[in-house]
Amino acid sequence: TLPRGRAAKQLPLIVMPHGGPYGVRDKLQFDNTVQLLANRGYAVIQPNYRGSGGYGEAFSELGAGQIGRAMQDDLDDAMDWAVKEGIADPARVCMVGSSYGGYAALWAAIRNPERYRCAVSFAGVTDWNKQLKYDAGFFTRKGAKSWRTRVQGQDAAFNLDLVSPVPQIGRLTRPVLVIHGEDDSTVPFKQFTLLRDAAVKAGKPIETLTFAGEGHGFADDANEARYLDAIEAFLAKHNPAD
Repeated sequence: TLPRGRAAKQLPLIVMPHGGPYGVRDKLQFDNTVQLLANRGYAVIQPNYRGSGGYGEAFSELGAGQIGRAMQDDLDDAMDWAVKEGIADPARVCMVGSSYGGYAALWAAIRNPERYRCAVSFAGVTDWNKQLKYDAGFFTRKGAKSWRTRVQGQDAAFNLDLVSPVPQIGRLTRPVLVIHGEDDSTVPFKQFTLLRDAAVKAGKPIETLTFAGEGHGFADDANEARYLDAIEAFLAKHNPAD
């Protein structure tokens, strides 16, 4: 999505991965966050990384065990494509996302600070091991094991702490805005407090915004407006469009 009235050359770029992550995909349809950012002068790219739905079972299965790894590489590749096409300025790229996309944004800032100037996470997972323990309460024992294998991969020895923002917070050097609803039952509010507390302990200043009474999305339009205003202000400060 490109801003109207501006040449599609050397624009500031927002990489915006979808949530899920598995079986979900972005389509050519209206998204108020995307339209707000385009209106403010940003190019926005929404990559359907491996594991996304709508491209066949084989493509979906490519995402198994690749959270924070090859799935993240796909987001970097989307940025590289936009730069190669001349659309994006490689020095002015941030990632913004919700749910899994919120995790990916945080991880982008930690894993690849040479690429991303900043990140915004709404309702993002911050500690995969703790999230999977929480998720297990919604599955049968067999289902919980299958879900962990899908996230972790076939290598049971792989430690998800290696791709989790909380245990890797010491690597953070870029500004991040972390937003969460206090009544979230999908990615519990504890995931927010874990990151906030880890950042304080590590001496890593992060910007935060929380919403009482909101869950894994917004029920109150006024709260959603506050959320969008916060993103706009954060990006204007750390990745201005002009």
